[in-house]
Amino acid sequence: YNLFPLLAGSIDEWPNHLERIAGMGFNWIYLNPIHLPGFSGSLYAVKDYYSLNPLLRGGASGSPDELMAEFCRAAKARGIQVMMDLVVNHTGKDSVLVQQHPEWFEREHDGQLHSPFCVDPLSGAKTVWADLAEINYREGPHRQQILDYFCQVIDHYVRIGFAGFRCDAAYKVAREMWQVLIGAGRRANPETLFIAENLGAMMEQV
Repeated sequence: YNLFPLLAGSIDEWPNHLERIAGMGFNWIYLNPIHLPGFSGSLYAVKDYYSLNPLLRGGASGSPDELMAEFCRAAKARGIQVMMDLVVNHTGKDSVLVQQHPEWFEREHDGQLHSPFCVDPLSGAKTVWADLAEINYREGPHRQQILDYFCQVIDHYVRIGFAGFRCDAAYKVAREMWQVLIGAGRRANPETLFIAENLGAMMEQV
């Protein structure tokens, strides 16, 4: 069941949906990105992976980790596991990582941050997500640092109580990278589930 954060109310209201979700027979809840977004406000333009989107806090007290752990526990008590969106191909252009590690990102010829894009195979029309900065996973001195960072992100949220991850634009990240990231989740909890989102990929990428 996709509990879309901006439609479901503040995080302290999310448990109100659980009885209805369980009553329909769902045993998983999928949350789109819940992190602090960048200037565009897009949920997929993550600014800080360890901060909660202020639109989701409402009147709830407690740290973001406490609030998310409480929701995961409430869902589990009703036989429902919670899966969060994992966005590791890109961040918002104004993200904490861009500021702290500018060398981790793809660049245009003029040195500007490179934005991910897609091309319509029929019309050739190109869509560029100009609010996003694509991460550079190619072989180089920074790749291990990037992997270590996201392994820590995964470990953090598994330990909070998330049982799985929907991997955004999974085909944009090489399988060798996913093997490392999945390994981090499985070390924290051997039952951690990873689901690849491949919308827009060519068949060979799938």
